[in-house]
Amino acid sequence: MSSVIRKVIVVGAGGNLGPSVLSAFEADSRFTVSVLARHSSKASFPDHLKVHRIGDDYPEHELLEAFKDQDAVISTIATANAVQQKSMADAAVKAGVKRFVPSEFGSDTRNAKAMAILPQYFKGKAETVDYLKTKEKEGLTWTAFVTGPFFELAMYSGFMGFDLKTHSATIFNEGNDTWSTSKLTTIGLAVKNAMLIPDNTANKYVFIDSFTVSQRQVLSSFEKATGKKWEVTQVDAEEQKRLGMEKLSNGDFSGAMSLIRYINCVDGHGGNYAEYEESANDLLSLPKQSLDDAVVEILKD
Repeated sequence: MSSVIRKVIVVGAGGNLGPSVLSAFEADSRFTVSVLARHSSKASFPDHLKVHRIGDDYPEHELLEAFKDQDAVISTIATANAVQQKSMADAAVKAGVKRFVPSEFGSDTRNAKAMAILPQYFKGKAETVDYLKTKEKEGLTWTAFVTGPFFELAMYSGFMGFDLKTHSATIFNEGNDTWSTSKLTTIGLAVKNAMLIPDNTANKYVFIDSFTVSQRQVLSSFEKATGKKWEVTQVDAEEQKRLGMEKLSNGDFSGAMSLIRYINCVDGHGGNYAEYEESANDLLSLPKQSLDDAVVEILKD
């Protein structure tokens, strides 16, 4: 069977990352792209796109119909729904799909310290990849992307400690530990380009980033772009970790935000995977990018 990938279906194309992945494939005439969406989804798509609407519980017969003749399934579904990807993988095997890209995007879920802190976030993703590994013998290959936080969303939402409205920042410890992060368009391009070289990206984790930075470097870039000093609050990372875990144990999932920041900003938890993994930026022909340019773009929006 040829490994060439040309027909691609994107699952979760209406979410945070999905539109960027969809746009990347649409911009390349070598691909034919379609969308898999649940009936309950409020997302809308251009009229020229084929949209497969299926039940919210992803019935197998509907998955099989949607995956028929597809070369690759790209999943960008929410972390909370990660378990659904096992049934998708089963259907992909039955439909003869060549490649499955799970919704791994984000942190390095293989990191044991990170898993121990936030299994609610990491476990479903890691188990999906483990499940995909069992499907290799049935002809289904996989590619899992480690991207770090989605840079734009991390800045807009404030979960990496920056408040764009009040020009203030919350810094963990001294703020000098580095973490890798990727812009949404970069992730979309990486996924698309990986499908152009399927033999080089099969059955492996692929590590990309737009840049690797520290909280202090991001703060400096925002101060430079706004022309003013920002109000800075330094907090003890270990105390923030304790408070976050306490909130989660009491059913308050707002604690997860602080824990994700901890995992990224404190060395040893996989935030700066550039320290121990080879970057796929060159392999995937990703453009060189500047933190300062990215910050200016965010402030324009």
